[in-house]
Amino acid sequence: MAENASNHLALNSAVAGTAADTARSFAVPLSTSQFSCVGERSGNQDAIGYHLDERNACFVVSDGVGGNAGGELASRIAVDTALDTFVAAPSLAADNLQRCVKAANDAILAKQRELAEQSRMSATFVSLFVDRATNQACWAHVGDSRLYWFRRGALMQRTEDHSLSERSGDAAASQNHGGERLVKTNLLYRALGARATAEATLASPQRLADGDAFLLCTDGLWQLISQQVMERSLQLADSAEEWLALLRRAAEAKADESRDNFSALAVWVGFPQQVTLAGAAAQEARRSA
Repeated sequence: MAENASNHLALNSAVAGTAADTARSFAVPLSTSQFSCVGERSGNQDAIGYHLDERNACFVVSDGVGGNAGGELASRIAVDTALDTFVAAPSLAADNLQRCVKAANDAILAKQRELAEQSRMSATFVSLFVDRATNQACWAHVGDSRLYWFRRGALMQRTEDHSLSERSGDAAASQNHGGERLVKTNLLYRALGARATAEATLASPQRLADGDAFLLCTDGLWQLISQQVMERSLQLADSAEEWLALLRRAAEAKADESRDNFSALAVWVGFPQQVTLAGAAAQEARRSA
């Protein structure tokens, strides 16, 4: 696997680290940075990878589902297979993105049949696909690894978890119960490798704007830091790498509250630091007027 911008660049899920890569071959550059932390666990079941060339880009984060052996292998298979499938036929068409998810699911199922002791391994999956020629992006996910889409430093959209907690509306209901979760957040009803057919949720293609920022992360991260922390950190950051450094610092400050791995991948479109900081300053000026 060649580790350069025109081929897959995957972060070893067993090692915490940060990397940055910028491509400037079109009017609005793409910048990316990522990290993966073991936390208090003995191993890391999170996996991260991306492909970036002059025409297309694909970013993937996956998390092995806890409780079943082989989660680390399942997440790595999901990332590598999805990337290989997209690179072979890069397109934002819905059937092509479904094909990427199906290939990842089929690869995990095949490995289950090969390794009896890991016959129930599964993984979550979240991915961002970019057509740099048309300046459009869309995303797909399975499970509770999330994608957050920010514009001018404010949240535009996030994926909805395939979990009993999200389905029951527990995120809102917990506010009336002292913050205590009514349903365990790790109870998923969709995951790669869990069924013969993968059921992914796909977003329709969105036109990108200078200053858009995306965060793909595992549940280990979003359970530690809030949307507000993500936004404030984005408004303070001068680069994708700096944004993730702020988020990692915030997560590590609360990491003693969770033993889970936590990982994230950030993608910046153009120069969010210019658009976001200007927008934040304008808002502050209006509030002070």
